[in-house]
Amino acid sequence: MENSINFSKAYPLSILIAEPSHDSQSSANDILIQMGYKPELVTTSREMLNMTSQKSYDVVLMDIRMPEAEDILATRLTDRDNRRPIFIAMTVSGRSNFREMFLSEGMDHLISKPLDPAELSLQLMACSVLSGNRRIRS
Repeated sequence: MENSINFSKAYPLSILIAEPSHDSQSSANDILIQMGYKPELVTTSREMLNMTSQKSYDVVLMDIRMPEAEDILATRLTDRDNRRPIFIAMTVSGRSNFREMFLSEGMDHLISKPLDPAELSLQLMACSVLSGNRRIRS
């Protein structure tokens, strides 16, 4: 992983972190800042829905246990002008069936916590390609 702003220039993305734990939120934020991103932060599903209704994000990094709403329902509801962000579910669970369950319920990717910067960078590279293909061009 490039550990500088060059990464975010090569793979431009607008990112929202939806994470109730201050420590996990801070860790994800720090990694993304090192990569050159300026993520926005929320702590509840309700805040996530509000933010995504006001602004288009390319990626939402979301803890699978967000308070105030069913996070999977939140992924289904989040659609702005037919441009849904790419959802990366963050989980500490090692259960193998989680991946299939969350992908089938609307998440696009799954990443383990604590976040591994190398794994996150690979996922963001893929999201940048997908997001670029889905961007609405004026």
